[in-house]
Amino acid sequence: KALVCDPQAVYVSRKLAVLLVNMGKKEQAIVQLENMIADDPANLQNRLLLGNIYSSMGQRDQARAVYEAVLQIAPDDPQTLLMLGALYASDRDYLQAQKILERLVAVDDKSYAGYSYLAKLYRELNYYDKAMEAYEKALTLSWSPMLAYEAADLYEYRQKYDEAIAIYKRLLEEDEANTKIRGRLARLYIVQGKIEEALAELNELKNYTSDTAVVDLAIGRVLLDEKRYAEAIALFELMLSQDENKDVARSMLALTYYEFGDKDKAMKILHEVPVTSKDYENSILMLAQILLGEKDNQRAATLLRNVIAGEDTRRPSFYFLLAGLLREEGDPAAGREIFEQAEKAFPENPRVFFEYGLYLDRLGELDGAVAKMEQVLAITPDDAHALNYVGYTWADKGINLEKALEYIKQAVDLKPDDGFVRDSLGWVYFKMGRYGEAVTELEAAASMQPDDPTIQEHLGDAYQKAGELKKAVEAYGKAVSLYDDDVKKAHALVELKALQNSDKQD
Repeated sequence: KALVCDPQAVYVSRKLAVLLVNMGKKEQAIVQLENMIADDPANLQNRLLLGNIYSSMGQRDQARAVYEAVLQIAPDDPQTLLMLGALYASDRDYLQAQKILERLVAVDDKSYAGYSYLAKLYRELNYYDKAMEAYEKALTLSWSPMLAYEAADLYEYRQKYDEAIAIYKRLLEEDEANTKIRGRLARLYIVQGKIEEALAELNELKNYTSDTAVVDLAIGRVLLDEKRYAEAIALFELMLSQDENKDVARSMLALTYYEFGDKDKAMKILHEVPVTSKDYENSILMLAQILLGEKDNQRAATLLRNVIAGEDTRRPSFYFLLAGLLREEGDPAAGREIFEQAEKAFPENPRVFFEYGLYLDRLGELDGAVAKMEQVLAITPDDAHALNYVGYTWADKGINLEKALEYIKQAVDLKPDDGFVRDSLGWVYFKMGRYGEAVTELEAAASMQPDDPTIQEHLGDAYQKAGELKKAVEAYGKAVSLYDDDVKKAHALVELKALQNSDKQD
């Protein structure tokens, strides 16, 4: 009615478009806005609303075209830059998103949204220093507990513990009952060796959680690590006296006695664990490890053979330990036989096939190992480690490269922060001759796992093929310094010296 009285009432027309959106009539809203834009091409608000509607409908190309048209009129419009940058980021076009968002904060250095988006984007791109700087800028502009937690998590990941602790403390001032943050703070104190501070936080945590047994267990582990055996024993015995805590306390009490030097007491406690206990499996493994530690391999093997003989007493892990023991004693065929028994006992358990694959890998039987990993994937297609193993093995052998790339990309999607999986992606690109992409992924892998020599050697190979010879020399040098294996060290050293000699001749 208002438009009948005044057809030129822009405010009313826009309100009508918003109303149509709220009623679910987005197509009619689009028609309404397109007519308004035709009448007034310079009105940016109408264009932005149209772009937002397209974006909400999943019509991303149309939304992008609208936002870019706005920037033709107003190149520095902050809202449009934000929406376009966010759209590129959601489409995983990270480099274009970075370009747009950096342009946004250059235009408006008070844009909280711009810096927060950039922080997340930089982290995704493994530009960790830039990400931390962006988080700091955003939090200075506007404190947000959610964003602060993200920043603290990144600081923790980059081992900037003091900065992470400062944020966690502030978050606890605002929400003292947040058990997740208090637990992370205690863990960081442990990492820093601030044991009393860690114990204080853990004891405080008990005031805010109903599962105090888990916290007591963590306290006991700290005491055990610090060799404060009397305190640990007192705590675990107290837990053992409470029926609901028996399962979690018994094995830790046994371990404490064992480390304290009372092996007989430890074994007596472990032998008392009933097969119905949640801690039964762990108790058998601990018993076997104690015997192995005492060089009593025969008794350990007998124990494991006895428990896998019973249908109610067998567990997959018992087979794995026994097979490994037999292999170390020089009888890999007997170990293989144990895995065959495990497959029959647990035919639907993917871990059995995975561990069998690793066993065959240690024997140098790579084809057999890949076959076992493919059996894992037949049961659990999204097993990142199996995908990575198969993909990397194929890439290393230079076969099935397209399929290897498919597998490893799946693994990266499942484990984006795993440096070893990222190394596999770089390596398959290297084997495909896509050296630029190989360098990008291997640099990311090296930033995640800076002390892994294989990743450094792979990075050296990629730099060399990409023509970045100085960087290749540096990477090979790191690999040589990090390798413990003499054969691998010698191989990296050959590559390093070849490049150095080539540089001298040039």
